Amino acid sequence: MSDLDQMLEQAKAIQDQMASMRDRLSATEVTGTAANGSVRVSMTAAGNFTAVHLDPDLLADAGAEEMEELMLAALRDAGEQLREMTERRMGSLNEIFQSIPQ
Repeated sequence: MSDLDQMLEQAKAIQDQMASMRDRLSATEVTGTAANGSVRVSMTAAGNFTAVHLDPDLLADAGAEEMEELMLAALRDAGEQLREMTERRMGSLNEIFQSIPQ
């Protein structure tokens, strides 16, 4: 097998792995929480929000400003989870790139 054929084969393998990673990420869902789970926001890695939960007891006790802060905290938690997950998965992709001969 020539060097060019080998490079093309490696490029195809990387492309397949990237597509697989993209598919897994877009299907992945995380849930951000606040107030010990009384506020929950679920979203996919593609940025689509799928669910919101507000504990009825919390709604009865909290004012509008507090609820806004808790919702924002849950959204930030979900965003941070996605960022960390993406970094972990991209780390494995970086390992693949580093294994390619220069």
